[in-house]
Amino acid sequence: MSITIFSAPGCLRCKIVKQYLADAERDFQDSDALGEAKERFKAFYRNNRGKIHRRPDGIEFPILCEGETLKQGLPMVLGYLIAGSALDGFFRPGLLHRQWIDGIYVSGGNPVQAQAFIEVLLFLKRQNLKLEIETSGLNAALLKQVLEQRFADRVVMEVKGPVELYALLRPRVGPEEIKKSIALVSKSESYYFYTTIAPIVREMADGEQAGYISPQEVGAAAELIKIAAGDSKQPYRLRAFDPRTAEDAKLKDFEPLSKNELFKYRTMARKHQFKTELD
Repeated sequence: MSITIFSAPGCLRCKIVKQYLADAERDFQDSDALGEAKERFKAFYRNNRGKIHRRPDGIEFPILCEGETLKQGLPMVLGYLIAGSALDGFFRPGLLHRQWIDGIYVSGGNPVQAQAFIEVLLFLKRQNLKLEIETSGLNAALLKQVLEQRFADRVVMEVKGPVELYALLRPRVGPEEIKKSIALVSKSESYYFYTTIAPIVREMADGEQAGYISPQEVGAAAELIKIAAGDSKQPYRLRAFDPRTAEDAKLKDFEPLSKNELFKYRTMARKHQFKTELD
């Protein structure tokens, strides 16, 4: 099938993808989504609205289309060109601009594909780009490899809660792997940890119940970071939950917490990480 690249004028990331394809001698159609192919892209967007990520400042380019396959953003497009769908999960649409590349999620893909994943990171670094790598604890061995090869200019780790909650939220990752990832991240030059104060669905005696993670549980997450990293000086951020982003339909009707309620979480977390701040 033929490859179409929807690009935008002056887009460095689009230029990198098109140069990669040219160097690999792969045929593709370059379509200026804001110029000569504007009407074509409008129709494409209408037909694929649910698959295309739109940032607050607009649509992220480049976008690759090959048959039924759609990939968006430099890391995701490059990952597809290098390894097809094998790297799905490692990359997602990003938010950062200029020389910074995000949307690189070391915990999201199959570690069997580590070599191809590393190949993508190596290519991006050769373009003089700065990489933000994110983890949630899974694939600690791959994270170690990424950090040892100095691919990460900044590391972000989501600590979903105390270890007791991980069995509910991410059953594939165990306490020791979480602690190992925290320790690895804490040795990076630039990094921070964060927890989203979100509702979760729990199994109760009378069925499933959804409710916000408690301030005590966030305090326990901060203590987990303290134990694994070895001190109380870790940069730790608490993020408010946005119901619009909830993947579970049962959570979309939850009211966001007030600022005063969020302060209670920060107070509990600061008992173990005094640098805790609200995002």
